[in-house]
Amino acid sequence: MNLLEIEAPTPVDVQAPWREEVLFLPSRDDPPVRLVTTLYLPATGAGPFPLLVFNHGKPYAGPASVRCEPTALARAMTQAGIAVAAPNRKGFADSGGRHVSHWRNPLSAALCCAQDIAAAVDGLSRHPEIDANHIVVAGHSYGALGTLAYGRQASAGVTAMVNFMGGLRAEHEAGWQQPLLEAFRYFGKRTRKPALWFYARNDSFWHIDDARQFHAAYVASGAEAEFIDLGTFKEEAHYLVLDEEGVALCAQRLLPLFEQHGIESDHRTA
Repeated sequence: MNLLEIEAPTPVDVQAPWREEVLFLPSRDDPPVRLVTTLYLPATGAGPFPLLVFNHGKPYAGPASVRCEPTALARAMTQAGIAVAAPNRKGFADSGGRHVSHWRNPLSAALCCAQDIAAAVDGLSRHPEIDANHIVVAGHSYGALGTLAYGRQASAGVTAMVNFMGGLRAEHEAGWQQPLLEAFRYFGKRTRKPALWFYARNDSFWHIDDARQFHAAYVASGAEAEFIDLGTFKEEAHYLVLDEEGVALCAQRLLPLFEQHGIESDHRTA
């Protein structure tokens, strides 16, 4: 498998808010399988562009059957001159391979995610329009837990991580809190990158008090992570990062994060 394969591009829509490519990135398996990744590039401006990598979550019923397409986030970031990539991990959508995880062992599950995240970042770093020295890695729900696991081995060009309502839990069974708490503690001891954590008060997955305990465990050994309580958002806050208004709320802290770590883009669009 080539280091970077690109699906035949669709005709350019001059009215689109971004330019879109679908990439087939090689996993770290032997032999590798393809990780299907959607890349959103700013519609105007000359690259290479700073990059936000967004790692998807996981439905209770099993792997998602459709590609991750965080269009609300892509719109906000590309308008600020920042590219967004949405890789699909093994076993999700039309990526190859299988993904095996269970809420009873969130540590192992997140480490599995981290390998695919690392492979995606490696492949994206070779893209000619991506600035490999200016990358922020983010994730939602289960993908956020994988993102924090990736912090143990993050490449030098990754300057920060973002946790959008991260974790892995049982749908109905009791006992999921302690294994998840220990996973956060484990990653906090070993991370090499600063992080921004977003949680809310009407998230049906995580009570805000649980989220604060996760954060306390993560930073207990000195990890750098700012916790942001977004309050109440609409009827269900867990999917806030996939909502236009939710992204607008988070962007107030996301864009300064890029600037704070020297990734302010010179390619902002009107």
